[in-house]
Amino acid sequence: MLTIARFRSSAPVAGASIGLIGALALLWFTRRGPLTLPPLAYLDALGAFFVFAVWVGTALSSALHTPSEHGWRFWLTALALTVGFLTSQTPVIVAVYVLVALMHASLLRRSNLSATLRSAGVPLLAAAALTSGYGALALRGAVRFDAPFAGAALDSFTFWFVLLAAVIPLLPSGALAGDMGFETISHSPPTRPATRVADGGMPSPHARESVDLFAFAWLYPLMRLYTLSPWNEGWSFAAMALGGGAMLWLTLGALTATVRSHRAERHRRRMLALALAGIGLSSGAGLAAGCYAVLVSMLLVVTEDPESATELNSSATVWGFPPSVPSWLLSGAFPMTAPFIAAWMIIGAGAAGGVTVLTAVTWLTMLVGALPTVIDTPAITSTRRWIGGGISLALGIASPLVVRFLIQPVIEQLQGGLSVYGDINVWPWIGLTMVNSARTGITTLPTIGAAGLMVVLSAMVYLLSRLLRPKPEIGSSSPASTASDEVLNDLCRAVPWLGEATTKAPDHDTR
Repeated sequence: MLTIARFRSSAPVAGASIGLIGALALLWFTRRGPLTLPPLAYLDALGAFFVFAVWVGTALSSALHTPSEHGWRFWLTALALTVGFLTSQTPVIVAVYVLVALMHASLLRRSNLSATLRSAGVPLLAAAALTSGYGALALRGAVRFDAPFAGAALDSFTFWFVLLAAVIPLLPSGALAGDMGFETISHSPPTRPATRVADGGMPSPHARESVDLFAFAWLYPLMRLYTLSPWNEGWSFAAMALGGGAMLWLTLGALTATVRSHRAERHRRRMLALALAGIGLSSGAGLAAGCYAVLVSMLLVVTEDPESATELNSSATVWGFPPSVPSWLLSGAFPMTAPFIAAWMIIGAGAAGGVTVLTAVTWLTMLVGALPTVIDTPAITSTRRWIGGGISLALGIASPLVVRFLIQPVIEQLQGGLSVYGDINVWPWIGLTMVNSARTGITTLPTIGAAGLMVVLSAMVYLLSRLLRPKPEIGSSSPASTASDEVLNDLCRAVPWLGEATTKAPDHDTR
């Protein structure tokens, strides 16, 4: 029995690790160009990146949660999305997303049918919009998006429905239910406080996390349109405006929300809105920012702790750091962290493309987005949050490597559908630079080089302070205490009402 229990506890992590290794191998094989295996398979860097995002999120979620928290729907969703990302058949893509939407809708409780239907409206509406958009592509002859003349089937009707399918999942959980959350409050007797109804259309916290974890997948059909043909200016402006507007709306909603879980949800979805705005820029720099924001949103989902802070694996301090450190590392207010790098990349992409409004909105949302962190300063923090904070810092410092090996192949293979108004230069061991159409540097962010330089400078300062520190004489007071006494005596002489100085005058009568 003990062996069976150990197998059940390690099987999810092992399965997710196998999927992650397969995704890394797929990234390696598709880095040079797409691989076509007719009639269904189409392997390219974009599909490989989204497969990697699915399985790295699945692996992190499996490692940070107990096996009982993930049911068969969780694993079936990951497998179905993998199939959808690796096929060129538009009907298969539609079928995969409809299946995912139905599974997410079925996670809701059925005791309150009306509340369930309203809460399930987000994935179902997104699936309906995607069916309309990609269905129009298939009816116009683009059954395979890699067909020679598939780009002729892309028009405004198709684009608007696919864009709508990407925007709808940005809505908070209960937006269609008339509030901003799934929970409802029951009228309890006066002797007991109001309690949350568990079956009033509200999914369990683990089911909600499953929905949020794979929410980034709805951006894939929109990005796939770059394979068909370049976007016109109206399409790019619409995607960019909706992404920037959603960013601002979600940030203000997080600031005004009264429930911590609602603030955390808006903060996570703000990263998806940032990704949508980057995709709408239709440039290499914008696409890099969008792909990086996808990874950050996945990290925020798997490290969010829906339980109370009094769980057994929580701690007040780790290595002397206060419990608020993980929240700051995941908020985007701390430099060199993953959310901060994502915001910086979209700011640089907007500046390189001449879209100053998007740059200003991103700056505002990044600054205002740090305020909920001040509001939610915890007394203790779970181990999951500490791990998430460490991953955020590592992902931010290693952002040049992430962009170079995971995102740069996507930009190169979609270059035919992108504009020249903004690109990204990567120096893997130094940092990132956003350039405009004239290849002039707009913004530069040294990450690995700056981090290494900070470590070297800190070590030099420490060594110099140790070498130049005067050795205290035996029997004499330390320089620090002597300086402190002198300052206190001067203060007492300058401010009489503070009292007499600690040292008495030489002619003082001690009788």
